[in-house]
Amino acid sequence: MTQISKRDARKIVQSIREGTPPPARLVHHLHVGWERWLDGMVWYLDAAKDDDLSAVRFVIGEYGSGKTHFLRMTAHMALERRFVVCEITLSPEVRLDRFETVWRRMMENLATPESDGEREGIEAILNRWCEQVAQSLEQFQQALVELEHIPLLDPDFRQALRGYLRAWFEEGNRDPYLQWFKGDPIKPKGVRVRIDRTNARAMLRSLIQFLKQSGYSGLVLFLDELELIREQSYKVRDANYDVLRQFIDDADNLSNFLLLCSATSKMLTDDQKGFPSYSALWQRLGGMLGGVQGDYRAIMVNLDEATLSDDDLLELAKRLRTVHSVAHDWQAEQAVSDEFLPRLVQAVKQQVVEVPLPRLVVQATIFLLEAKQQNPDRDLEGLLPGALQGAMEHIRQQERERYRSWE
Repeated sequence: MTQISKRDARKIVQSIREGTPPPARLVHHLHVGWERWLDGMVWYLDAAKDDDLSAVRFVIGEYGSGKTHFLRMTAHMALERRFVVCEITLSPEVRLDRFETVWRRMMENLATPESDGEREGIEAILNRWCEQVAQSLEQFQQALVELEHIPLLDPDFRQALRGYLRAWFEEGNRDPYLQWFKGDPIKPKGVRVRIDRTNARAMLRSLIQFLKQSGYSGLVLFLDELELIREQSYKVRDANYDVLRQFIDDADNLSNFLLLCSATSKMLTDDQKGFPSYSALWQRLGGMLGGVQGDYRAIMVNLDEATLSDDDLLELAKRLRTVHSVAHDWQAEQAVSDEFLPRLVQAVKQQVVEVPLPRLVVQATIFLLEAKQQNPDRDLEGLLPGALQGAMEHIRQQERERYRSWE
């Protein structure tokens, strides 16, 4: 395990306590297992970077199986290859059937190697481009010429780039163009349309082409927690599924683009509310989601079948202990010894709960470390039942809060 600063260690512990994996730039500190599946993901990233591939993959697993962790490990590897990455988690505020909310969140969440994987948004990317290409009048004029020759740009997207660059160089008002890029219902000077679902494919293609022109390898987009669609009314579900179908169709007509979607296995098997309930989507997906055992480049990554071994779970607990030790500046390795960690893992495995092991191991380990660090005189066997109980209740509470109606 590589060295980690106290600040980053605390960020990891805080993320876990909030029920989410660490951000992309830190997720490798906790990663164990799934080597072959990640090798398959590397193949897609390299093909998108070097051979203009565009593809869709589905990461399937129960809540807590590590879907978001897998997505962020993919983001970590994508950033190493100079992709721009963007993670969008569905929620009542961000819904596929309200495309403007998805585009706006995409423009907010864009992350680059320069931002170390932290989201910085379209404004920072635009400003960096302006700084690179318009240091002098000659450079600025040359940039305008080159802008005309970027292939496959939507005319209005090109005009918005032209207007933004000119305003930046002349120290004018860039805000109308920035608002347009963010999806606000505005038409700045020279721009004829606003960004909406009707021109989504053209705008997404234009964004990717602009990123390529700016020195990036392409775009990797994550749509997380698609299973929340299943809990909505049939009208809301169908509208969301239709936009998802459009995203998948659009991927076939793009380049240097990867779309990763995460969902639970029920989305594949529920004929009433899952993917099969919307025929236009299922006709598109049904034949894609098969695969044979040992095909790590299959469209579907099934984490329910890619289980972690006991050794993996033990290594995960050790990594958590190291991070917690740095975060709170204490000798966690002495207080919670290597000899006790297998006892912790086995105690977690003996719990009769419908929670995937990785999630419960993570939460139970953190609860135990927190309790031991704050109560050094208490023995670990006495603290273990409370850590297990606290972890399970914490997970249940997070589960209840996820499935709120969008209406």
